[in-house]
Amino acid sequence: MPITFAQSQSKLLSTNWLDINADEDAMYIVIEDTLSQYGELFLKNLEKYANERQVVATGNMISKTKVNVIEGNGGQILRISLPYYFDFVNEGVRGVKSSKNAPKSPYKFKTLTGMSADGRRSLKNYIQSGKAKVRLVDKPVGSERKGKRLQGKKKQLIDRQVDQLIYNIKKYGIKTTRFFDDAFEDTFKDLDVVISEQIGRTVAISIEKTFK
Repeated sequence: MPITFAQSQSKLLSTNWLDINADEDAMYIVIEDTLSQYGELFLKNLEKYANERQVVATGNMISKTKVNVIEGNGGQILRISLPYYFDFVNEGVRGVKSSKNAPKSPYKFKTLTGMSADGRRSLKNYIQSGKAKVRLVDKPVGSERKGKRLQGKKKQLIDRQVDQLIYNIKKYGIKTTRFFDDAFEDTFKDLDVVISEQIGRTVAISIEKTFK
């Protein structure tokens, strides 16, 4: 778990970091701890906005989201890793027949059928959880051919429901939620101010201990 800034200060004062190359090492510790705290806060906010906007049905996207502090470009970097499809839910996707759900989205479905195995599995779990009600049409979705009609009847009910849900999603698109954008803005809106203040306090601690 990340530590608080007060704990970071205590760590600095109880070691010899400030006696050896104080400026660089002290700031390294404080910035790393601060970024770790903000990373934990971001995960909480991401889950909060996802739940509020009912986007958790997209599988285990939240549990797969990771944050960690790494070194790069001569400093500390907070790296956020999410599944590639997160932005489809964030920005939304324009449908084949309608763009109403995501009029400004850069993404658009091109066909009414087809989805990855992982996507089908996620939708199947969603239907089986009882959170989605799917009404089947008489003819197989996306086709007028009699052969396809017969093939559709042979499918299990749940698979036909998944097909219908895929068709509905691709026809009307995925609604824009901005769950990621708003979680990001909410979390990091004051990061630059906090970092500046803490670096200033760290320098003050370094100077104070130097002259003791």
